[in-house]
Amino acid sequence: MVKPKKKSKRVPVRLRHKIEKRSNEKQRKERKHAKKHPELHPKKKSVQLGIPNSYPFKDQILAEIEEGRRLKLETQAKNREEAKKRRQELKDANDGDEVMDDDDDSEEEDSEEEEDDDDAMSEDEEEGGNSAMAALLASARARAMEYEAKNGDSNGESEDEDMEQKFRGDNSQKSFNKAFKQAVDAADVILYVLDARDPEGTRSREVERQIMAAEGGEKRLILILNKIDLVPPTVLKGWIKYLRRFFPTLPLKASNGAPNAQSFDHKSLTTQGTSAALLKSLKSFAHSKQLKRAVTVGVIGFPNVGKSSVINALTGRLGGSQSACPTGAEAGITTSLREVKLDKKLKLLDSPGIVFPSGQDGSKGSKIDENARLVLLNVVPPKMMSDPIPAVKLLLSRLATSDVLLEKLLEVYGVPPLVNTGLDSLTRNFLIEVARKRGRLGKGGVPNLNSAAIAVIMDWRDGRIQGWVDPPINMGTETVAHGIKSDVATAEPDQKEIVSQWMGEFKIDDLLEGDTVAEVEMEG
Repeated sequence: MVKPKKKSKRVPVRLRHKIEKRSNEKQRKERKHAKKHPELHPKKKSVQLGIPNSYPFKDQILAEIEEGRRLKLETQAKNREEAKKRRQELKDANDGDEVMDDDDDSEEEDSEEEEDDDDAMSEDEEEGGNSAMAALLASARARAMEYEAKNGDSNGESEDEDMEQKFRGDNSQKSFNKAFKQAVDAADVILYVLDARDPEGTRSREVERQIMAAEGGEKRLILILNKIDLVPPTVLKGWIKYLRRFFPTLPLKASNGAPNAQSFDHKSLTTQGTSAALLKSLKSFAHSKQLKRAVTVGVIGFPNVGKSSVINALTGRLGGSQSACPTGAEAGITTSLREVKLDKKLKLLDSPGIVFPSGQDGSKGSKIDENARLVLLNVVPPKMMSDPIPAVKLLLSRLATSDVLLEKLLEVYGVPPLVNTGLDSLTRNFLIEVARKRGRLGKGGVPNLNSAAIAVIMDWRDGRIQGWVDPPINMGTETVAHGIKSDVATAEPDQKEIVSQWMGEFKIDDLLEGDTVAEVEMEG
């Protein structure tokens, strides 16, 4: 019988190298994973070998080890105390410098404080170099603050500016003003976007004066009435007639409204038609100037009036991306300048929205009213609202001037007619009914008034609540829709010469004769 041949244990070199390669690859992946996730790969603690009991000097060695541990703990405690002492000295030095900066009104006090600073620095130098450097730095900061205070460049912001900074999150008012000035300086034509529901509320005379004074009046300004689908045709017609006393004005529907928005049909004034009319006027201006460079068009306005949507509408008309600039329902989406090129002759500049102060006094009541006004202008995002109830109170006070608008507001939430015993009680009763209808209830079924107020403000922002400000009465228009009464002064001087000249440059008169904006008649 022949014994079966044993299988050889020899491995081909190719297979052996393959196994080694895979093993090295696996180890490399494990090391990489251990670096990224050290918590999943705890290091093995080295096992310390104990001292055998039979060792003759075991007690002496253990005593030495214990003494070393004690000295180490004492050294660590001493270092902590010294660090704590240095921090306290630095804090005292800063406090002393602040007091010095507040009370420093004479040269004698300045000399005494310099001597105190020198003594403190010498004592700190005796204690250690770190303390001396900290005192020197604190003294330099105090001197810098004193110099800026004497030269009128205060570092502190007023409470109103702090409120505006809070509205914008991490972005400061200074950075936004800088971006605004850059947009105005770089632009040849400026599109000032206004909310058609409240054009005067989103308009600033100071902005218009700055633009008119820039570069000897060479810049051109066009007012853009956006969100025209949220106002009746008669209201739109009246506002365009009023605004065209000062600057060329064009209506625009930059984007479609939010779901369930209460909109009006303006027939030919569609998103495509109005954006095409605006683009045609800009192209006419660029062609008339015959510049060797592209004409820069800056888009400015209050937050959340639709500046980025205007740019997206213009780029969409040229077959480009309709999301060239990010947009959103909340304010503060655009935080810096953004350049969008339309063609060889036109480029657009998107700028962050800026809120200009409105001449309110510094009282607490005026600050609350100003905050409520900004909320209704959609400047403040819902998550930034400290108290949304005053904004709802202001909204009810405005809508109460029109029985039609107040009735439509109650129909939106299915609220029965409320007894108006006072604005405060009316606001509270209205919010209680809204909270019950929308399920905004707290523990025990108690209505959550803040949550209901935020819901009302968001409905106002998205156009689900109808409301607009009527144009001035003596504009030669028919009786407009029943809106909020306007307090605009109609006695302002006109600028018909400037308007007629600029309208000729943009050929807006030719546009008015076409079908695009024939719905709205405008007079020169």
